[in-house]
Amino acid sequence: MLLESPVYVTWPPERMPASLEINGEVQKPSPGYTRSFSGQVRFGEDMPFRTLSGTVQVWYGKRGWRLSWKTDRAAWIAAATAGELGQDAPFEAKRALAAVLDRWLEAHPRGNHPDASLCALTHCAVIRGDANEETRQATDAAPRLDLNSRWAFFCGSKGGAAMSAREVWGQGPSLSPKAESVPNDPWASWERSFSPRQVSLLKASVRPGLAPGQKGLMLGVSGPYPVEYLRIAAGRAFGWKSWPSNACEASLDALGNLNLRGHGWGHNVGLCLATAIWQARQGKKAEVILADAFGEGPSEN
Repeated sequence: MLLESPVYVTWPPERMPASLEINGEVQKPSPGYTRSFSGQVRFGEDMPFRTLSGTVQVWYGKRGWRLSWKTDRAAWIAAATAGELGQDAPFEAKRALAAVLDRWLEAHPRGNHPDASLCALTHCAVIRGDANEETRQATDAAPRLDLNSRWAFFCGSKGGAAMSAREVWGQGPSLSPKAESVPNDPWASWERSFSPRQVSLLKASVRPGLAPGQKGLMLGVSGPYPVEYLRIAAGRAFGWKSWPSNACEASLDALGNLNLRGHGWGHNVGLCLATAIWQARQGKKAEVILADAFGEGPSEN
């Protein structure tokens, strides 16, 4: 039997503190400094997490500290479940997300970055340190998601407006099951505006043209531009809350400002974490939560 491949998670310098304390010892910030730690590795108060279990390697370069965490599949899924939902999220919501992360990991056997790693950010999944015992138990009890692993996605909130993978990326399933509106969801609806200068920057950053079935927006007389790529470009240029989600409508006013109205946080595809938490609190099992999120037999045509 083949051994399970380890998972590597990296933190770039911009996510690391200037002073790094590990196992009670302040590390030396000298060029080329490298050190490895094994077992349960403890960090100082400047880090966003306190412990990581496995193998941790740190090194210091021109831009500052970098950190790499080598762990196993189950530990990564549990840590990512805790990072995205929180340690105190309902048990069944954790089971549902762990099922999605398990399938997503199968689609990325060599990591999600050129160096064969996963990052600790939303591009892969947020990691805030080790998972607690309840989260590990939920991960161990996660159901098997009957879905092509390429399309196992989740988002922070759909805001009651689900989208299909085909609408967002121009490929994948065209099914978009109806999304529930969650009470007190802060991302249920939002409004944003971009100045003419910002609109010009977005036009310069994104090529017009859509893949079959992909949702796009016109920016004046130019376009259509894929909404997903506009959202990503806006996030990189103006901050990730500047264009919260893909489920939105847009209009240009007489002054050239782009005005948006939308729903959700993220790409609006797959498991909605806000919905999963709410449904779990209503007593629904992970199997039901997943069936609602992905529907029956998603098509890849």
